[in-house]
Amino acid sequence: MKVARSFAAAAAFAALGVGAGVGVGAAAPASSAPEMRGHYIETETADNGRSATDDWYFTPCGDGCESVARKGVKAFGQAHLVGGQWVLDITNETAMCPDGKEVPNALSAHYTWDPNTLAGTVQTTANTAECGDPAGYQVTDKIQLRPA
Repeated sequence: MKVARSFAAAAAFAALGVGAGVGVGAAAPASSAPEMRGHYIETETADNGRSATDDWYFTPCGDGCESVARKGVKAFGQAHLVGGQWVLDITNETAMCPDGKEVPNALSAHYTWDPNTLAGTVQTTANTAECGDPAGYQVTDKIQLRPA
């Protein structure tokens, strides 16, 4: 996954590319779990009001599990229904630094959203200091999904 992010400027996410490693929390699936199927528009909004959109495609991977992909890109993660919320953890993302340098494994992202309102948050963590912010630096932005 390729992410354009300047933590110092709290810039919004840009177009994302190839997949990376995925970490997911385990939970007992519910037999009547809410489903997310098909094409959704994901909008991420930073505290400074800047926003970016992305196309997400959901396909089932079990009860309470949805595989998440982008157009033309294989699945980059699995969203799981945990405690009544959808959870998607992405690790080892490639970052696009403000100077244009690509840094592999620079970011991790923890997405959560309500299955009814499709509103939630994404917490992005810098895994390295190569883009100007210290390793461990975190930014939390709002997200909103809507059917395309």
